[in-house]
Amino acid sequence: MFTTAIRPVRLAMRAPDDLGEFARLLDSGAIRAADIVGLWCKTRGNGLRNDFTKPWTDLLLRTLLAKRLGTDEQAIAEQVPILVSGGSEGAVSPHLVVWAKGEAGDHGLLAGVSRIAVPGADQGTASHRDATAQQVGDLMAEAGIGAADVGLVIVRAPSRFEDPGADAAVRLQAALGVARAIDGPGATFASRAFVVARHDGPGQQIFMLANGRGGDAAFAVSHAVLADPFDSPSVAAALAKFGFVAAPQLPLPHSQRLVAAISKGDAPADGNIRGLPHAMNLDNDVAMHRHARAAYGAMIGSAIGHGAVLVSGGAEAQGPIDGGFASFVARVQEERIPV
Repeated sequence: MFTTAIRPVRLAMRAPDDLGEFARLLDSGAIRAADIVGLWCKTRGNGLRNDFTKPWTDLLLRTLLAKRLGTDEQAIAEQVPILVSGGSEGAVSPHLVVWAKGEAGDHGLLAGVSRIAVPGADQGTASHRDATAQQVGDLMAEAGIGAADVGLVIVRAPSRFEDPGADAAVRLQAALGVARAIDGPGATFASRAFVVARHDGPGQQIFMLANGRGGDAAFAVSHAVLADPFDSPSVAAALAKFGFVAAPQLPLPHSQRLVAAISKGDAPADGNIRGLPHAMNLDNDVAMHRHARAAYGAMIGSAIGHGAVLVSGGAEAQGPIDGGFASFVARVQEERIPV
C-alpha cells in the first residue's frame, strides 16, 4: 500500500496493440517506467466476457513495462494496476492514460494503490464487501484524506470465469464496500466506484484518485453522480469544480486540459428514460452494455468536447439505479506536460 503525487498523460490508440506512443514516451525519457503507478485503457472489442482483446492488451502493456524495468510481466501485474476496458462504441475514442508519479506540493492530485487477497469462497459475498470497505478505509488513512477528498476508486476485483453469474455479484459487493467507506454505512450505491471483475487469481487491486496534501498541484479530480444517460447537468457541475464551464460544451482550451474521464452506467432496467421507452435492453443484435456505453460516452463527450471517455457497463451499485457516475481529471494549472 502506498500513496504518491500523480499526474496523467493521455495517448491515442489506433488499435488494441498500438503502444507506439507509449513506447516513444518511455524511450524519450518524458516518463520513466519506474515512475508509472497505474495504466488505464479504452480499447476496441465488445467489452463482454468473450472479449479476449482485453487480456491481450493487458499482456502487451505489462510486457512493454517489464522489458524496460528488467522484470517479468507477472511482477508488473502485481505491482501496477492496469485497467483495460473493451468496447469503443459510437464516438468513444480508444486511448491510454498513463499515471506516473508527479511533483508533491501543498495540495493536489494523489493516487493510492493497495492490494489484498480475497479467497474464492468470499468473492461476491458480504465478506468481500467488508474486505473492500476495509481496504479503501486503510488506503484513505494512509493518504491522510477524508471521503470528500476522494474522486475515484477503481477496484480490480477477483472473480471466477467458469461461473457466469459471479462477475455481477463481485461487482455489486465490491461497489457496496466502496460505498460503505466513502458514502456511509447505509449507502445503497457508491458515488465514485469503478469495479471490474477479473479472472487472474485472488488478488484485489485498488487504484484511488483524490485531492489532498502532498499531491501534484497541476491536476485535480472531481466526480458526478448521474441520474440517467441524459444527466449532462451533473457532468457540468463536476466540471465547474475545476473552474470550467460547459455551456453546453467546454471551450477548446478547457477541453484540452480535461485529461481523463471515466464512467459507469447501464441502461435503465424498466425500459424507460424520463418517461419515454428505450430499446437498449431488447436488442437481440447488440448487447445492452454496448448501447449504454455509446449513450453515456456521447453524453459525456458532448460536454467535455472530445471522445476520450473510459465508459463501461456492469454498473451494479456504481451510481444509482438506472444511472451511474463519472469522474474527471483536469490540468488546472498551465504547464508543459503533453496531454
